[in-house]
Amino acid sequence: MQRLMMLLLLLGAMFSSCKKEANVEADYTRPVVQAYLVPGLPLRMKVYYQKYLEDTISYGYPMKGLQPTVSDGITTVRLLETADGVYEYADAGFVQDHKTYTLNFSYLDKVISAQTTVPDAPVGFTASAVSQEVPAFSFGTTPATFVPVTFSWSNPGAAAHFLMRFRNTTDDPVRTDSRNDAAYADTEVLLGTAVTYQTQQMTFRFLGDYQVLLYHINQEYSDAISSSGGTSLNLTNPSTNIVNGLGIFTAMKADSLSLHVYQ
Repeated sequence: MQRLMMLLLLLGAMFSSCKKEANVEADYTRPVVQAYLVPGLPLRMKVYYQKYLEDTISYGYPMKGLQPTVSDGITTVRLLETADGVYEYADAGFVQDHKTYTLNFSYLDKVISAQTTVPDAPVGFTASAVSQEVPAFSFGTTPATFVPVTFSWSNPGAAAHFLMRFRNTTDDPVRTDSRNDAAYADTEVLLGTAVTYQTQQMTFRFLGDYQVLLYHINQEYSDAISSSGGTSLNLTNPSTNIVNGLGIFTAMKADSLSLHVYQ
């Protein structure tokens, strides 16, 4: 779970660009919430104003001065504003396995609320190999065949939803293709209820060591990603579990494996 908080923040270029649905008048007074609860990590939440359709900014403006609370059914804690629109509870022991958490705060005489339960960790997460060769491209030659690595896990009754993320942990990773000048970004795959995944060559734009994270996610998060027609890196009109608001308040649990990518 190394620096997983930073990874969850990368999941977060989302919900700030919620669009108006066809034939429905947008309510721009609704706050946009973004929070991911992970056992063993501090609780962190961002709250934004909904972005107007004509705005060119990437995010809505941060919503300051709120007093949000989160309860586990026994203990209620108040999140402190540590930066504009960023609210935190620093005790990493508050979010625990299998507990249900309820968010509440008031805004414009409305109660904004949401609820989520921490799911089990993925079970039986294995890989067919510990390394992945990405054939080098060279003009005038036929590149070698890409041989995928297969990841597998258990999902009895197809009841759980999963998301996989490939995170390069190398300090200064080398590009797999010198023609590619795109900035580094983690690769994310929404897996639904699947129990296997095979890597693809396009998955790896950089060489080096990867942390492969398999997340057991809740239905509300799967719905949010699916409704956008994309990934959580680009949500545009997502489903929401926030009452009187937009965005997501969800919990997840991950298992991880290591993968070395080379040429």
